[in-house]
Amino acid sequence: MSNVNENRVLPLEQVVNFRDMGGYPTADGRKVKYGVFYRSGGLNKMTVADHELFKTLGIKTIFDYRDDGEAETKPDPIFENVHNERIPAKGDVGFQMPTSSLKEMDNRAFLQTVNADVFTKLYAHLPLDNPSYKRLMDIIQDPENLGLLHHCAVGKDRTGVGGALILLALGVDEENVMKDYLVTNDYMQPVRDAMIPMLSEHLNEEQLQHFGDIMSAKEQYLQATFDAINERYGNYDTFFEKEFGLTEEKRKTLQANCLE
Repeated sequence: MSNVNENRVLPLEQVVNFRDMGGYPTADGRKVKYGVFYRSGGLNKMTVADHELFKTLGIKTIFDYRDDGEAETKPDPIFENVHNERIPAKGDVGFQMPTSSLKEMDNRAFLQTVNADVFTKLYAHLPLDNPSYKRLMDIIQDPENLGLLHHCAVGKDRTGVGGALILLALGVDEENVMKDYLVTNDYMQPVRDAMIPMLSEHLNEEQLQHFGDIMSAKEQYLQATFDAINERYGNYDTFFEKEFGLTEEKRKTLQANCLE
């Protein structure tokens, strides 16, 4: 695991990519509080031990970015005094998002069409005019909703953008937002490396490259999110105010609640 992850990883047995988003510095010298924001992959395989650990984390809201089909097949667990909310984040991106089962990897046509360029376009598409992230920004402004766990299937793409928006709203710079995003590779690489020998018997080199694109968090993906925001709005202050109604005053209140 990378150094950035040492104090953030939560040792759940059957939830991938589960980590605390605390500890990142902001421009004014404060840091994101631990125990306020968590991110992860799917929760449907949680063990008894996972449930018990989860109950100790102070999570009051589970926010799910997955679509209807994903959630029906692999529903989130229900915890007492925890509010579950789900608003699909992907929108009309032109392809079916990979799920944690990775059954799509058996579909060569899928691997032929979903590549790094497609993911770059996805990341540019996600942060703008997206009801899921609009709702996320509303939720995090009420301290009664925090701690919050937000997740998708593996916690890479939809959660990656959601995590970036939360940290940017708190005043974390792009470099540290990118660091948080890339930690996902610590979780995905073992899965990817284990599957490649099996897949290499059935897929050509180009399809294996596309598989790598799907299973990786790449700087160019999240950079596309940064670029799309700045291309439309010019800066993050304007973006948060125009896209989410997060005025300077509201952001200061949010930061007061979530930074130390």
